[in-house]
Amino acid sequence: MTDWNLAFDYAAIFILILISVWYLHEKRIPMKRHAFFWVFLNTVLFATIFEIGATLAARYVDIIGYNTFFVILTLQSVFIDLTPLSLAYYLLLNSHTDFVKRRWVPRLFQGCAFVIIAAVVSNYFYRWVFVFEQGKFQVLWGSLITYGIDAAMVITSFVTILRHKQKFAFLKASPLSFNFVCGVLACIFQLVLYVPMLNLMLTLLCLTLFYYQQNTSMVIDGVTKQFNRKFLGEYISNAFYEEKSFGVIVVAMDDFKMINKTYGVDTGDNLLLQVGSFLEQLKFGQLVFRFGSDQFCVILQKNQDTIEKVAKDIEDRFCHPWYPKGEVSVMMSASICCMTCPKDAGSFGELVEVIDYSMAVAKKTKKGCITNVDEVELERIQRDKAIEKAIKVAVDREDLMVYYQPIFSVEKGVYNSAEALVRLNDEKLGWISPDEFIPIAEKNGLIIEMGDIIFKKVCQFIRDFELAKTAVEYIEVNISPVQLMQFDFADRIIALMEQFDVKPEQINMEITETANMSIAAVIEKNILKLVEYGISLSLDDYGSGNANIGYINQLPFKIIKIDKGIIWDSFKNSKAGTTLEYTIGMLNALDLFIVAEGVETKEMMERLAEFGCHYMQGWYYSKAVPDSEFMKLIEMS
Repeated sequence: MTDWNLAFDYAAIFILILISVWYLHEKRIPMKRHAFFWVFLNTVLFATIFEIGATLAARYVDIIGYNTFFVILTLQSVFIDLTPLSLAYYLLLNSHTDFVKRRWVPRLFQGCAFVIIAAVVSNYFYRWVFVFEQGKFQVLWGSLITYGIDAAMVITSFVTILRHKQKFAFLKASPLSFNFVCGVLACIFQLVLYVPMLNLMLTLLCLTLFYYQQNTSMVIDGVTKQFNRKFLGEYISNAFYEEKSFGVIVVAMDDFKMINKTYGVDTGDNLLLQVGSFLEQLKFGQLVFRFGSDQFCVILQKNQDTIEKVAKDIEDRFCHPWYPKGEVSVMMSASICCMTCPKDAGSFGELVEVIDYSMAVAKKTKKGCITNVDEVELERIQRDKAIEKAIKVAVDREDLMVYYQPIFSVEKGVYNSAEALVRLNDEKLGWISPDEFIPIAEKNGLIIEMGDIIFKKVCQFIRDFELAKTAVEYIEVNISPVQLMQFDFADRIIALMEQFDVKPEQINMEITETANMSIAAVIEKNILKLVEYGISLSLDDYGSGNANIGYINQLPFKIIKIDKGIIWDSFKNSKAGTTLEYTIGMLNALDLFIVAEGVETKEMMERLAEFGCHYMQGWYYSKAVPDSEFMKLIEMS
């Protein structure tokens, strides 16, 4: 030992100091696994320092005394034996496995550390683990305990990497494995051949881990220099797991897109940087995350009074101008939403839903002000989430039901068509109104799969019940603008019709009025392709506010369905009655067929027929019924 060349250890010390400086210079990541890297780094550092000290002390033992030398040697042994332990625990923390979060796991590692320290320190008095005599280091039977723990920790480290390598994707498992192999070999060289390579290899491992694992670019937003949304999910999920209480303040800049358009993206990015810096410098040491393109999320480990004070400070700051890059001042407002967890949300997914919903409400009702989640209908959020889940289950199982509401032909005196209406019945929620689940399906894109399933069932109904042999000429199918925005929509519709041998004249596509739909090129292309194929087109809810004469002039509609609200008003108000009469007259003059929705009485039926409506639909005739009941109505008529 006294003849060891310390060049490898000196190199290790130099590298470890560089890593330490680098680590302290970077933004601190507030997670246990990141903090424990510092523990592992210092364990290796002190092991290297005391190895150098023990080597030098052994050379000059006659001067400093045997007891002093043995104290240094004991400290070296303590840190050398703690290194595999700290490494194993660090890797477990980085594996993101719930196993390490069990209470007994950290206690087990603490127990192992206590055993190692107790064994090595007691060796100073009892000489039962190792001795140093006549310039040679000799291990005794007590070393079986420390070496056994070290071996178990090395195995644990290997198993952690092998079992969770998919979770170590950004850690680059290959260099980690290489370092471990080198570390084991270095351990063998040092213990058997007395070549002091172990500390240098552990140092290289620290460098590898720091470069791949501790790289802050993984968790830092490049524009604002604050933590990004991905890390927010990890941090919040861990806080929920540890059952911590914390406050959340969401800051959303109002009309930020207009700022980007007016001043340019560079100025917008600089404003975001300034806002993030301001939020970070507020009191109480909170964490700041960039939650969205123009949103920040501030996490506070404080009480409600503190949350309200910080929110007020943020609101006050936005009353003053910002100066991006020293240019002209920019005034902008921000909508601020406050909540506390786990009271307002019990998981990261729920938190995101609460934020999205509450911010949407805030921008509509309290734009530029502070909103507390207590003021928002959280039950609505939970209900929407439950409905979304019910839709997904129904779509996956194709459990969506299609009911048919007959449409009566005034001229022929029979039910000559029907509107296909989707129905959803969930085991927990029961029957869900289309007014609830259709907008949710459109918002999350499920309407596309839902629409395909509904149309498939309609085609199957037309084929299986041989509607071509009845008085029913066609079935109306509601189409969402979201579906029409799909480039292959028309092709999918035509393919399904050919699969079930459904003729084009047996289908009528009804454009629903769920939004102010602008006729984009892809929508017009799909519609024209369907019309060219032979499918007729109807405009739903005419007169409701969205459907207007512009659509009639732009698209080749064959049928116009008048909104039931206008029809009902016409029987309550004479002006509304006159408006309806002239509206029907105009549509007739345009050679369009007219369907009156919401017909509930004989009086309504007779008057609407007198005005010139060609078809009637409503509860006066029948509500929407399953396919078998619909066929009975057809037979009776």
